[in-house]
Amino acid sequence: MKVDLRRFKLQAQPSQAIGFFVLITLLAIAMSAAALLWDLRKRELEHSRVETISIARMFMEQTEQSFSGLDTLLVGVQERMQNNYGSQFSLDSLPIHLLLNTRASGVRQVKSLFVVDAQGQVINSSREIAAPAMSVRDRAYFKAFAENHQQGLFIGNPLRNRIDNSWTLYMARSISGSNGVFKGVLVAAVDIPRFEQLYNFMKLDYLRPIAIYLSDGTLVASLPHRENMMGEKTPELSEADIQSVGADVTMVQHRSGDGAVYDFALGRVQKFPLLVSVSNDEEQSLASWRETAVPIGLGALFVCVFIGIVAAVLVHELKREAVLSDKLRDATDRYHHTIDSVMDAVVAVDETLSIRLFNPAAELMFGYAAPDILGQQLSVLIPKRSRAQHDVHVSRFMQSQVSSRTMSLAPQLEITGLRRDGSEFPIESTISQTWIGHHKQLTAVLRDVTQRRRTEADLHQTNQQLRELSAKLEDVREQERARIARELHDELGQQLTGLKLDLSWLANRLKDGREASPDKVLEMRQSLDAAITAVRRISTELRPLILDDLGFGEAVTWQVAEIEKRSGLKVQLDLPAAPWVKDDALATALFRIVQESLTNVIRHAHASRVLVRLVHAEADLVLTVTDNGVGLPTPLKGGGIGLVSMRERVVALGGVFSIANNNEHGLMVKVVVPWQVLDALGDTA
Repeated sequence: MKVDLRRFKLQAQPSQAIGFFVLITLLAIAMSAAALLWDLRKRELEHSRVETISIARMFMEQTEQSFSGLDTLLVGVQERMQNNYGSQFSLDSLPIHLLLNTRASGVRQVKSLFVVDAQGQVINSSREIAAPAMSVRDRAYFKAFAENHQQGLFIGNPLRNRIDNSWTLYMARSISGSNGVFKGVLVAAVDIPRFEQLYNFMKLDYLRPIAIYLSDGTLVASLPHRENMMGEKTPELSEADIQSVGADVTMVQHRSGDGAVYDFALGRVQKFPLLVSVSNDEEQSLASWRETAVPIGLGALFVCVFIGIVAAVLVHELKREAVLSDKLRDATDRYHHTIDSVMDAVVAVDETLSIRLFNPAAELMFGYAAPDILGQQLSVLIPKRSRAQHDVHVSRFMQSQVSSRTMSLAPQLEITGLRRDGSEFPIESTISQTWIGHHKQLTAVLRDVTQRRRTEADLHQTNQQLRELSAKLEDVREQERARIARELHDELGQQLTGLKLDLSWLANRLKDGREASPDKVLEMRQSLDAAITAVRRISTELRPLILDDLGFGEAVTWQVAEIEKRSGLKVQLDLPAAPWVKDDALATALFRIVQESLTNVIRHAHASRVLVRLVHAEADLVLTVTDNGVGLPTPLKGGGIGLVSMRERVVALGGVFSIANNNEHGLMVKVVVPWQVLDALGDTA
């Protein structure tokens, strides 16, 4: 196959250059737009991160100021209650109540100030309406001072207020007498919802969730409010090293339960055991970036589409000029691919019978490589004795108006091919003629029919053997009938006739009233036994009853014993798979094969030992009869009636029959029956 690659490259270069230029341009635009958008995105995220850290620091200062104010409130009340003037009043007195009420009313987020005595009873409060007496001995703020003797400010976990069930943060300081004796606890109840509203004053681009924790990670307050996590250790701090958080802000990453990952800024309040966090929502922080990215992306896409349309128009114009040449090239390629893929040999010649086409199948058939044979005369592929006659036949065909015909239809022409090595082989050929330009071309499709001829010969031989087998079986059947008739007439007939005469004699004596001789009766009984024995012998020779009564294994054992008695041949049996032979047809076939094999050994092998084996080998039942005789001539052609009979029995079972000489001495007859056949026979039975 020859293609003008140079012309094809010249035609393809402009479109390839345009395509390459467009591809580079589109990639440059796409990469520039992607780089710009990625840089803007990084800047937006960094800006959001810096802003989050700044807000966290701001909220840390705000939190510190808020708690400092609350602590200042407690310290002021504590000092007034513990100075010389305040210490003269009892903790449950009216002046103390007025003091608590006055100070609590000035701080909006404080619900109340109350005093707990040393026994854990609430004895005074800033409330206008006195609350019912209650014990708070179980509260942490009381235990911290009464039991643990804590000094300074106490900040406890958020708890539900026992009066209005609202979330409350308790801050407390101890009350001592002038002698330092513990007198009680001053407690400020901070309203957490109001406290959270203090952080809602700043207007941001988008909501950034904030939270205040105790030093162990317990949630104190949050915005927006998280009702289900109040007073609990939050999951976002489970992966953070709280102890390493210092006065500066630290960025912490957390993976939520739904798999989302977000960052938050975490810082520690300096004067109090508190942590503050501000979360950064990446999706919301990129909202402004998306507003910028969409126009940039659409603009880049529009430019790319415009360039692509212009390039497509240019390439289309270039390709339209090469459509006809492409179609011609494709047609040529299909033609050559078809010729090369044909399994038969294809040989084309011109008007001078010079070879112009020689496909791979022809190379394999004749032994020539295409470059070596192209240009030579067709006669090199034909034996010398047939060249003249073949040339005449081809010339007549070229002069005729017939487009194609099968050359083998000519009865007087025997088509024979000649290989490069000089060997000849029969050919079946179909030849056609056509015009290419102003010149005629002959194309022949050749097929090697050597195997088919061999198969036909084998089939003919097999049919001949079957006809001989049929005739032989008919002859054997007639001989067997004559033998049985002769034995019935000569042996059994005479015995029955004699028995009939003896019975007539016995009847006459009994009729005359005379006694019968015991010896005569015994003689009649012996004659009857002999007749019965003859009947059994004849029926056994036709088909051993033991094959039907006891099966294949016992029948073969009996047959071997009979042969050993008659011939003196030593036969060894190895029948581990005999129990598998259950079908009557299979048992009969294998028995007759063993019987015929042993008969052939006695007649032809001159053997002294025979091994009969029936085994289960993988997925087959295998019967072998092996002797140490003289074997058969090699190669074995055809075979006698006995071999044909055995082969036909095995084929009827769906098995494989083979006969071959051993490696050392003697002959081996082998029968292989697949287990699928045994299963089918079992189902049929």
